[in-house]
Amino acid sequence: MRLNRIITGAMLSSFMLAAEPQQQVETAKAADSAAAQISVTSTTTKQPEVAVLTLAEANFDTGMRAFQRQHYAEAFSHWYPLAQAGEVDAQFNLAAMYANGYGIQADDTEAAHWFSEAAEQGMAQAQYQLAVAHANGKGLAQDDALAVYWYLKAAEQQYALAQYNLGFMYANGRGVTQDYASALLWYQRAAEQGDVDAQYIVAERYQSGRGANADLNQAIGWYQRALEQGHARAGYQLAHYYLRGQGVAKNESRAFDLFSRAASQGLTEAQRELGISYSVGRGVRHNDSKAVSALEAACNGQDATACYYLAVHLSEGRGVKTDEVRAALLFEQAAEAGDVQAQFRLGALLSQNALSTADETAAFQWFKRAAEQGHAEAQYLTALRLANGTGTAQNDAEAVKWYQRAAEQGVVYAQYNLGFMYGAGRGVPQDDEKALYWYSKVAATGDADAQFNLGLRYETGRGVRQDDIQAVKWYQKAADQGHLRAIAYLGYMYEKGYGVSMDERKAFDLYQQSLSARVPRALTALGLFYKNGRQVKADDKKAAELFLLAAEQGYANAQYNLGWMYEYGRGVSKDLIKARDWYQRAAEQSEPLAQAQLSRLLNP
Repeated sequence: MRLNRIITGAMLSSFMLAAEPQQQVETAKAADSAAAQISVTSTTTKQPEVAVLTLAEANFDTGMRAFQRQHYAEAFSHWYPLAQAGEVDAQFNLAAMYANGYGIQADDTEAAHWFSEAAEQGMAQAQYQLAVAHANGKGLAQDDALAVYWYLKAAEQQYALAQYNLGFMYANGRGVTQDYASALLWYQRAAEQGDVDAQYIVAERYQSGRGANADLNQAIGWYQRALEQGHARAGYQLAHYYLRGQGVAKNESRAFDLFSRAASQGLTEAQRELGISYSVGRGVRHNDSKAVSALEAACNGQDATACYYLAVHLSEGRGVKTDEVRAALLFEQAAEAGDVQAQFRLGALLSQNALSTADETAAFQWFKRAAEQGHAEAQYLTALRLANGTGTAQNDAEAVKWYQRAAEQGVVYAQYNLGFMYGAGRGVPQDDEKALYWYSKVAATGDADAQFNLGLRYETGRGVRQDDIQAVKWYQKAADQGHLRAIAYLGYMYEKGYGVSMDERKAFDLYQQSLSARVPRALTALGLFYKNGRQVKADDKKAAELFLLAAEQGYANAQYNLGWMYEYGRGVSKDLIKARDWYQRAAEQSEPLAQAQLSRLLNP
């Protein structure tokens, strides 16, 4: 009967192999040829440091009682002669005393020697400890192959710690060829014996498909078994399954409970998720104060995402007094750690005078860093700043590159501006077809500016076959949203009967609606209505005023008509010099009527 006859648990902690449950990698089968190469420590040992009994006087159980009373010298005096005589439990306990310095000076070499003596007699615990000594190079030369050999010996005797560490050796390719399947096999054997860390690792491997096909049911089952033993990270992982409804019915309340339990155990990531849950009302009633408390704890644990969410609360004054300065510091802390949302929010803060003075250069750098991580809105703002030279050197080609990336992610403003860049030939060769493509995508979303531009392209045939009916269709869509330029251009289509039945009354009304936008085409047309008394009482003064508004914007036909009004003194005092000047401006834009009138004035 071996129960309570050997030193166990924390008494042997100095000889335990430190496993790394978060860094498992797997590998191939142990080489049995290592058995032929085993060379254990010498059978001779140093002389005992304390007096020992004769073999006849020694008694194992008396030594155990002395050890439990912390009378270590007495325990040693009984076990030493028994160990020399081959008593396996005495050999193991003597090794433990040397390993930990109980009543004698700690000596790893002697500890390894006595562990090897007991291991050779088939004691699983000793085989495990000897494997640990080989793996760590404590008391003998470091040798992973021999460590694997002894782990295997103990593992085959169902010694859970050995099974776990054998899985670790396969996972990391130590002493054997790396083999994920073999690692999973040994981890699972330890897990089946109740080793909680092994249960977590088995779950993780079934989740990721390392060593076996991915199997959510197996993963969830093993996480559940580890959770039942209080494994915080297992509960955290399970919470995410419930949050996503993956492998289990979606249950945000259950996820919250699991996050809360893991957070109470000090798991930083769980504290973060608990804070987010309170912040957005996920599985629990919204509570900003509790959100801030949990996020503070996780942020103090150096969780960048938690720091980001805490900064959001600070910047918005939710559950805590508004503090833009601290918010910026936290955004920067999270941003430096690579949190893309923090990078974007920091850029926004720096560009909005939120910190008393705007810093567009720094804002651009943070927007760009977020853009490089694929943040769509940051890509758009990076492009916008490059196009305008805000916080950086103006660079249309780079702007187009970032507009393109944001546009491909569905950012409507980026799609619109990309259409503009192609239409204007900024940063790319001018290409009406590509401009039309992007304007069409934006117009389909209901954007009035894009609808207007699409109508204009159909009217003029830029990048598309000229089509007045399509032009009217898109002008009307934009006009229905109150787009004043579209209303003005729609009026022109009704006036001329392009794409619709001619209707001067409707045209006049549409021109009037668009007056505040001062669209040159509409101002000129409306001026002609007043000049000629069409649909309205003739009013030369009103006509001249409308022509002037359009002429000052460089509209050639308005400049010609204003020149005519000055030449004949209609609505203005007759002034041939002003008439000549307005004819000249229109003629320089190849307005044929103005050219004829100018020639007549200059050559009477």
